[in-house]
Order: sequence, then C-alpha cells, then structure tokens
Amino acid sequence: MKLQEKITLVPMDKYSNDYILTAINFFFSFCLFHFAYLFQDDFHRVMDIASYLTWHNIFEFTGILVSYAVFVVAYYTYGQTQNLRSVFLGSVFFTVGMIDFFHALSYKGMAEFFIENNTANRATTFWIISSLIGSIGYVISSFIPIDKKTGVHKNFFLISPILISIIVLVVCTYYPQLLPPMYVEGEGLTMIKIIMEYIISFLLLLSAVKFIFEYQKTKDKLILLLANAIIFRMFSELAFTVYNSVYDIYNYLGHIYKFISIFIIFRIIFIYNVQKPYFALSKAQEELKNYVENLDNIVAQRTQQLKQINNKLIEDLNYARDIQRAIMPVSFPQEPEVSFESRYYPAERVSGDFYNIFKLDDQQIGLYIGDVSGHGVPAAMLTIFLNQSIKPTDQIEYNKYVVNSPSAVLDHIYSSFNRTNFREDVYMVMFYAIYNFKTRQLTYSSAGLNVVPLVLRASGKAEELRATGFPICKFAEFYSPEYHDHVLTLDRGDRILFYTDGLVEAEGKEKKRYSTTRLKNLIENNHSESIYRLTEIISNDVFSYMDGKQLEDDVTYFMMQIN
Repeated sequence: MKLQEKITLVPMDKYSNDYILTAINFFFSFCLFHFAYLFQDDFHRVMDIASYLTWHNIFEFTGILVSYAVFVVAYYTYGQTQNLRSVFLGSVFFTVGMIDFFHALSYKGMAEFFIENNTANRATTFWIISSLIGSIGYVISSFIPIDKKTGVHKNFFLISPILISIIVLVVCTYYPQLLPPMYVEGEGLTMIKIIMEYIISFLLLLSAVKFIFEYQKTKDKLILLLANAIIFRMFSELAFTVYNSVYDIYNYLGHIYKFISIFIIFRIIFIYNVQKPYFALSKAQEELKNYVENLDNIVAQRTQQLKQINNKLIEDLNYARDIQRAIMPVSFPQEPEVSFESRYYPAERVSGDFYNIFKLDDQQIGLYIGDVSGHGVPAAMLTIFLNQSIKPTDQIEYNKYVVNSPSAVLDHIYSSFNRTNFREDVYMVMFYAIYNFKTRQLTYSSAGLNVVPLVLRASGKAEELRATGFPICKFAEFYSPEYHDHVLTLDRGDRILFYTDGLVEAEGKEKKRYSTTRLKNLIENNHSESIYRLTEIISNDVFSYMDGKQLEDDVTYFMMQIN
C-alpha cells in the first residue's frame, strides 16, 4: 500500500504582519527623528543638566550591562555550540560595552576619569569608535551563516576585546592628537564626526537589510527582531549627527533609540531565549493561582469536565499500558540448560523500563534490559521505539540469518536514535547480551546502564559484572561511541541477576536507598534457594525495606540460571 503524503501550504499572510510591523517601526522612528526639533525649547525647560546626566547614566549603564550579559551568554555556551556568529557577536558586544563604559565615565560634567572631563570631545570619540565597532560587527555577523561552527579557542574572543578596549582608552585619553576631533566646544560636531555617523548608519542599514533577507529564508522571528533592533540603532546614530550640544534633545533622543535597541537585544538573548523554557511553567503557575482564587465559583462547573478528562486520560494510559505490555515477554525460551525468572513493577501505569529474552537460534538466546529517561507515557513510547530498533539478526541469504554481536546491535540503536526527531534531553541506557547455552558463554555489551548485573556463583559468592559504555542519546554530532563485546564463561549452578537502577535506589522511610551492597548480601545469603524463590525473596525484601512507600522509579529485574 502506498502512503499519500499530505502537503500543507503555508500562506504568505502568515509572515506579512512581521514585515508590516518592521515598516511601522521604521516609519515611527523616522517621524520621531524628523520632528523632534519642534520640541527643542520645551525640552530645555524641563531637562536641566543634572537631570540629563542622570538619565544619560541610566541609559548608558543599562546598555553596558546588557552588552556584558550578551557576551557572558555567548562565551560560556561556546564550548557546547561552537557557533561562530554567536561568539563573534558576543565578542563585539563585550568590546562595545567596555568602550561605552569609558564614554559614560568621560561624559562632560562627570567626575574625573584619568583626566578632567571638561570637554565633550573624548566622550564623543569613545562613542564614535564604539558605534563603528558595533556596526562593523553587525555587518560581519550578517554574512556569517547562522549554523557556522568554529574551533577557535574561546579565550581569543575574550582577550581581543580587552586589548582593543585598552588601546582605545589609552589613545583617546593620552594621545587625542592622533585622532581627528569629533566635537569642538562652542562650535559643536565636527564634519568628520558627522561623516562617521553617516557611515555607521549606512553599515547598520546594510546589516538590517541583510538580516531581513535572511528572515525571508529562515522565517526565524529572532532574525527579524534583530533587524528591528538595528533599525533603532541606526536612527540613534542619525540623531547624533545633528545635535549642537551634548545636552540637547537630539542627543537625548539618540540615547532613547539606543536604549530601545538594547532592550530588544536583551529580549532576544535573555527573555526569548534563556527564559523561554520557563515560560510555560510560569503560565501554568499563574493559571493555577487564578483557579485557586476562584475555586468556589468554578468547582461545580469543572468537576464534571475534570471527571471526563480524567476518565479519558486513564483510558488512554491503560491503552498505552496494554500496548507496552504486549511487547514485554510473556514467556521465556524453554531450554533444559538455562532457566529464567523475572519481576516487573512500574512506578506508574506505564513504565520507562524494558527487557526481553528471546531465542536467536538452536543454541543462542538474546536478552536485554534497560531504562529510558523520565517516566510515564513519554518514557513508555521510547521503550516502544527501542523495541522496534533492536536488530538481533541480519539476513544474508534467503532463509539464512547471521546473529549480530551485542556491540553491533547497540551501535545500530545509537545510529537509529540519532536519526529521530526526539528532544535533545532524552536518552536510554541498556545492557544487551547473547548466551550460548551449549558453550555456556555470555557475550555482552553495555550502553551506559548505570547498574551492572550481579553474577552469583554456585559457591554463593556474588560479584559485579564488568560493563561500561556510552548511553543511547542525541550526541552523534559530537561523539561516535565504540561499543565493545565482553565474554563471560559460566558454570553449572551460576546465576546472573540483571536489573535497573529502580531496584537499588528504592528509598526507605529514612530516605536511604536500598543499595547494591544490600542486594549482594541478600542473594549471597539465599543462594541455595530456587531461582523462583530467590526472585520472590528479592521482591519481598525491597518492598519490606520501603515500608509502604510508593515507588518513585520503575523496578525491573530478571535472573538467569545455568542448569
């Protein structure tokens, strides 16, 4: 049967509103810039120099703090992302933040900063250099592919901004004659300063247009939001081309534009990116608060609805439980040389534990046990994926099959898992083995199972099986694990206990875990019991230790006995 794909066309109107908002942003910024001079006299009446300096410091230091924060995020996530655009922008923001800090401290009217702040030229020069570095940084970053990786050591992006900032501080403070003047007292802005502002504005416009074109391809609203922030910054620079005094309305307007731009970037980096995972939780908490405050009014209305939803959820969970149990073994291979017993106690209706025992050929039995991250339905669905991904044999000819080694099986599961769309935070740990009941050899490999099987020798001595390996997780982009096969020869009367961590991590009333040591002592003290009786003793001891407490994790184990 052929499956017909369903193609959904995304209407263009879905994204047209984003372009309209960008156009409105540009138009509003232009109008404010164009007509601000009409309020010049009113501005001077309400804004004296002291008030202006207060607001100037608020604007400036807010921008500086955000610039540092952007760098910190980019710098400390670079080890994981290796993203060139992110770390480059972070480095640019660090440079701009430090030079803006020099600008704020050298502003005319501020206290002495290495030298007297009796002119506006030094602060203006700091501003121009900072803006030029920022605009060039935006342009360069717009040409860096969003997913571009780099192996450059991260300290390069820390040391470079520091060196550049120190050089700029020294030159502007002690060797100002090396640079053309940007502001002349009594005359205002110099022509070179105005030209530089236009160059900076052009670079900002170029980068904004480039990001808008990138948004057309990616439809990532963060890119368009960044373009809007750059548009505000461009009008900030234009405002600094027309002011006559460092305390006039256009200088103030330039700082407002810059503050808005910084706020948008703050939203991109922190509110939208860092806090996004917590937004859903905050929303749920707010809804819960509203429900509590109005509980008396809504109980009658919601009770029936909640019952219906609850019944539906229970029905779905029971259905999921039935599906999951259908893939669990209902019987074990019947061979005189080997016997099996198992116990399975899910913490919820469905479980994140899985295991199976099955015959491979006339002398080999396959078996595995494992655990997936989390609990409940998501974990249960992962166990179903795993069951479908295990490939114990390969067909080489018609009706002829070859048994895959445990390491090959785990490697295939790892590759299959990394081709899925599962979230990055889900993973599995498991132990896969093949037992040859003719040679009494157990060949096994581990994929990060955090508890190792216990070998109970016929003599009554219990020992841990050596088993290490890398978990099944979405990490193929960074690491390709090698799974290894190990061989253990068993004797008649030996037993092996395979189990998940829920068994030894079960907690008693004093919050102490059951522990592997207690489990080893238990099976050693009862090694003469039958395999059925020994598995019962383990169950009874664990639940007695918990003393009526609810299971917090799934408990799964099975025992193999060499007859």
